[in-house]
Parts: sequence; structure tokens; C-alpha cells
Amino acid sequence: MRPSWKERCERTVTLRDAHPHAQELLTFYGQVFDIQAHLYRKVKNSSWLECVEVTTGGNGPRLGLDGLAGPECDRLFRDFIGVVELVSTEVLVAIANRLTGPGAPATELLEAFLTRQPLDQMADALECMPLPLQFFPRAFLQPVLESLSERTSREDPDIRYIESTCCPHCGWPPQLGVLRDEPEVKGRRLLLCSLCSSEWVFPRSTCPSCGEARPEELQYHVTEYWPHVRIEECRSCHTYLKGVDLRADGMAVPVVDELASVELDLWASDKGMEKLQRNLLGL
Repeated sequence: MRPSWKERCERTVTLRDAHPHAQELLTFYGQVFDIQAHLYRKVKNSSWLECVEVTTGGNGPRLGLDGLAGPECDRLFRDFIGVVELVSTEVLVAIANRLTGPGAPATELLEAFLTRQPLDQMADALECMPLPLQFFPRAFLQPVLESLSERTSREDPDIRYIESTCCPHCGWPPQLGVLRDEPEVKGRRLLLCSLCSSEWVFPRSTCPSCGEARPEELQYHVTEYWPHVRIEECRSCHTYLKGVDLRADGMAVPVVDELASVELDLWASDKGMEKLQRNLLGL
């Protein structure tokens, strides 16, 4: 069961007070959560989302996102950029101004992100880096697709048991792993989608990037500072993702704790590991 938007916001406050080094980052993230929560409530029962086709069966993603971009989506996206701009850093404010002016490419950015086109050329035209540019469509689509993925879960409850390296709802890669006890399985591992926040079951001793399953190639790194968050390293493909153990800290909110434990990412980068999927803030 995914945490509510209120729980996510409250967790940013708790971690901000406990980890002063991440205070600025978590303050910003909490403000973004508030904006995303408002958008989520706005689109949850919107007839506009009926344009997205939901399929059942097969191995591909259930949500057909090709039909998502359109006049209503474009309007909401531009409004979202304007609101996020009010709480953003100087870098993001500069990009937001270039995205919403006359003839600005907000629509093209959203379409490019949905179809997973490289953003390098657009970033060059806007005189910015691709990662901060990606923030806007990704932050906008997260609550929209979360609403859609909840619909597919209701229509297809067994979707969480599809063993896949990418999200069975929207097709995006996982942001992190989650360990929790469930009635039928103790210490079950789930992957959490980097875009729609869905969870699906995945083998504990398998790399979601390359499928490596040999124990000697899979290493786990834990610190005393973050005892419930670990680096899950695959030495075969040199990638990692974080795992949040809810058995060690039942109050953790995985997506927030993943972001707050930024020092683990810095350590992994120093060791030459590549993160399977950067989080919303590009970390």
C-alpha cells in the first residue's frame, strides 16, 4: 500500500529535523509534494484521463501513454510549471521561464519525455542541462500516472506479481527496492516505480538491471547512519539501487528516505557505481 501524499510530506519534515545536512533538499521536496498532491486530487476523477488506454494481459506495460499528451494535459503542465517555479532553485526558475513564455516548448518537452526521447538537443536550445530540464515533466507526470496506475491495480490486482525489470503499469525503471513483511511472505522484496510509484514483486537476490543472480556478484552496503537504507550493488553491470527495509524502520516512506540518504549515493558514485535510475532531483 503506497503512502498518502500527507504521509510523504510529513516524512520530509521528520527527516529534515533529524538530518540537518539534507534540510534544504527536503524542504524543497516537501513543497513539491504539496504541489503534486494538489494535482493528484485534481486529476484523480477527471474524465480527461479516459484518453489513456488500459490493456490487460500480455507482458508489456498496461498504460498506453501515447494518448496522454493533449490540450488539457498541456494546460495543466504549463500551470504546474508556474506553481513549481515559485518554490524552485535559481536553476529551475530560469528553465521554467524559458518553458512558459510565448512559443516556449513546454508541449514538446512533455511529448519528448513521454516517448523517452533524449532531451540533450532541447536542453542545448534552452541553455540548460538535461537533468534539471527533465525535472518538470517528471514531477508533473508522477501524480498523474499514480492516479492512472491505481486504476490498473483495481482492474488487474495480480499485476503486482508480474516479474519484470520495468514497471508493469507504465514501463519505467524502478527507483528503489522495498523490503516488507506480508501475511504470506516474510521479507518480500518489491520494486517501486520511478514514475507512477507502483510496486511490484521481484526476486530478492536478482539484479533488476541485468538479471544477475549469483550471490558473489550481488553486494549490500549498510551504514549505521541509515540502518534501514542499503546500497544494493551488482558487480556484473556496476549498477546499484537503494533498498529501504521497512522491517527495520516501519515509519520510513521509501521515496522520501531514498532521497534524504544522499550521502549513500555520493559514496556509491565514488566507488564507481552507476545508479539504475536517478531520483526526481537528479541524484
